[in-house]
Amino acid sequence: MEKLVKNKREKQMTLFGNNECPSYEEIMESYAKEFSEYVTPKGDTIFGFWMQTLADLEFLDLELQGLTDEYSIDPVNRTVNLKGDEDWIRLRIAHLEKINGKTTLYTDLVDKFGDTNAYAFHNLYPYKGKFYPRIVRTLINAFKLDQDSLILDPFNGSGTTTHEASLMGIKSVGIDVTPMGVILSELKNDLLFIDQKELDFTNIQIQDILKDIENKKWHYPKPFIYKLMLAIYFDTIDAFTRTSRYNRKGKIGLFMEKFNYIKDCYKKINDIKQKYELSFKRAIITEGDILELNNLSDMKEKFDACITSPPYYFSIDYVGKDKIAYDYLDIDMKKIESKYLGMKYNGHISNEYKGLPTRVAMYYDDLKKSIENIFWSLKPGGKLAIVIGDSTVNSKKIPTTLTTKKFCEEIGFKFEKLIFNPLLGARNRAIRGESVIVCKKEEQ
Repeated sequence: MEKLVKNKREKQMTLFGNNECPSYEEIMESYAKEFSEYVTPKGDTIFGFWMQTLADLEFLDLELQGLTDEYSIDPVNRTVNLKGDEDWIRLRIAHLEKINGKTTLYTDLVDKFGDTNAYAFHNLYPYKGKFYPRIVRTLINAFKLDQDSLILDPFNGSGTTTHEASLMGIKSVGIDVTPMGVILSELKNDLLFIDQKELDFTNIQIQDILKDIENKKWHYPKPFIYKLMLAIYFDTIDAFTRTSRYNRKGKIGLFMEKFNYIKDCYKKINDIKQKYELSFKRAIITEGDILELNNLSDMKEKFDACITSPPYYFSIDYVGKDKIAYDYLDIDMKKIESKYLGMKYNGHISNEYKGLPTRVAMYYDDLKKSIENIFWSLKPGGKLAIVIGDSTVNSKKIPTTLTTKKFCEEIGFKFEKLIFNPLLGARNRAIRGESVIVCKKEEQ
């Protein structure tokens, strides 16, 4: 028996072809090399690692339609063959890591900020219901928009559409009913154009600012800095109400950390701007109501495209997240909520919404009116992209996506495409995925 065991040991080989036990580092290095053979695209024009779903493949296809003269996609090898202005495509595209061996601008954004969507100032403040800036970039490319175009987002929220348009050098107008959304959109707008010296505060000054804000004695001659410090304060207080993991840092520690994060983002985005010689464009941010848009005559047939995501008021408590801010600023939350879609109940519910909860039926009425106003504001040939999801209310799935598509067609839009985009990790959420509905206002 001992002889048999000895012979077996002599014949047994390890991972490295000998009887020595490999180190942890050797195992990981060997595994990494082997794994890369399976997951790293082989080619000069390759997918970004952030392409994870079939929806990403459809978004890539949309982008290539708008940016190239000719293309083909190899989804198995994660590569693309394309013809067109490669330098231009490299600056714009959001789904490719490299083009002809050269890194894309979007890849640099991801690498520099360490996130596929929280680059520049998109992560300035946690705001419920935000949609992905990468989707906005994709749609801008698909619609062939450029520096002469004008984009509308009538549900601008915290400014994802307007901020992404600014980064791409495209003019935009953002409208929202919420004061906090307008403040955040304005801050993202201003941060791209301020002088670095405006963010030069010592640690002692930051501590004094926090004390002044807490005592409601905070004043500053420049509105931008005044609002920025308030936003950081609201975010800091909100963080402490949600979790105890910041207790060791303390209020002042977290406040300073969030301020320094913004300074770091400022430096990073300006490094990118200089490297690629980018020209940012200011957005116009307005507090207003989409339901009253058609009362503004100068808005008629003004826009080349609308990229927007209507809020899910019957699923997400948007105002509740900002209660700290509104209480501090003495803003009546009930007055804000009264402007939400579906909150202007007139005692009449259309028969076509029978079986749906009243608040959903009211929301649908206002949503259709909103789409009518968007149609009115778009130029002939203008494009519309609505990011919308189906919610669950009272354990019943609400068909908002197909209802929205139906509204678009009834109003006069030509439906072009629908892409379902799953929200990864959203297992316990009321909204588990969103769809992008693409339409066109046909030429008359």
